[in-house]
Amino acid sequence: MLRSTLICALLSAALLMPLPVRADVLGKNFQSLEQQYLSGDLDGLAAELYNAKAQNNEEHALLAYLNAMLKTTGQESIPLLEQAASAYPATLYGQKSMLERAKIHLLDRQAPLAQALLQKINSSALLERYFWLCLCAEALNDAGATISNAETYLRLDPNGSHVEDAYYLIAAAYQAQSKFQSAIATLNKLGSLPGLPVKRQYFYFQLGNLHRLAGNASEALQQYKQGFELNPSSQVAFQIEDELLALKATHPASIDLGFLYPYTELSITQPATPDSSYAPGSVDTTTPLKLEAKPKGGFFVQAGRFGVEANAHQLAFNIRKMSLRAHYFEDKSNKNTPWVVISGPYVTKTEADGVRRKLIDSSIDSFITYF
Repeated sequence: MLRSTLICALLSAALLMPLPVRADVLGKNFQSLEQQYLSGDLDGLAAELYNAKAQNNEEHALLAYLNAMLKTTGQESIPLLEQAASAYPATLYGQKSMLERAKIHLLDRQAPLAQALLQKINSSALLERYFWLCLCAEALNDAGATISNAETYLRLDPNGSHVEDAYYLIAAAYQAQSKFQSAIATLNKLGSLPGLPVKRQYFYFQLGNLHRLAGNASEALQQYKQGFELNPSSQVAFQIEDELLALKATHPASIDLGFLYPYTELSITQPATPDSSYAPGSVDTTTPLKLEAKPKGGFFVQAGRFGVEANAHQLAFNIRKMSLRAHYFEDKSNKNTPWVVISGPYVTKTEADGVRRKLIDSSIDSFITYF
């Protein structure tokens, strides 16, 4: 998961990381070029670069580096990065070019090539190389090296821009080794840092997953709940919901998912002349579970609302196995959780309440409504 949710975003953002200032080796003109790049004045920078005349190796490296960073395609920028890296490997910008070339290798899924370049960098101004070495190790399924490089990065650059993601990578590496308690401790340490985590919903999702894998069902529920309630409509929330339903399936008696489908108890009065066509009878197992439209004209017991149709189908099927009426339908007015599971119709509220109690006894949260 980390490869799909972190690496591409990290690489794209990192290609525009600020440059360290080297006033001791750059002349005033080249310091000005550097500042233009940092301030985002790319049009002005392009014009100035055309007339720039490098006087030393650092300036030659910076010139090639900036020209590379102004290109719009890898085909144009890669030769310039490689030129700076090979011609001026001892300079800061030569090594900075190695770092950027390594990131492109990672984007192209060429982790060994990226790793080889990163291992050539020794500048104390480029501590982030340890983070990218961590990503290389993760791509190569080397959990031990992932942890080692990430911990080195955190130790040497504790306020770096990749701190949060380094903790996630360490936790994922421990998870790959089935060291779930170590992974949990890693994320708890992240959670204790001032101002972190920034990606809080993702943080709770991952922590919930680790507690679930460690067999801590109640703690997993609490972490999932905190994450879900931050933004119930996000993509991460849908992932959390799926994990909660799986958790409920394995721990039906101890997991309460009422917070997923909050409702206010309805005050319902029985209609004066109930529709006799909904009189109680035996369960018809031949009718489809899925209704074409929302039913109406009776009391119903709502047993769940889902974002995934397969989950609604499964719950309706399980309820029908209890010899109770069960269907599900699509509530098109709710785009986030459109699939509603119901039991009914029933003529009286008393009859519906009896069904509700049977569902609750089977750890299926439910309530009575009238359509």
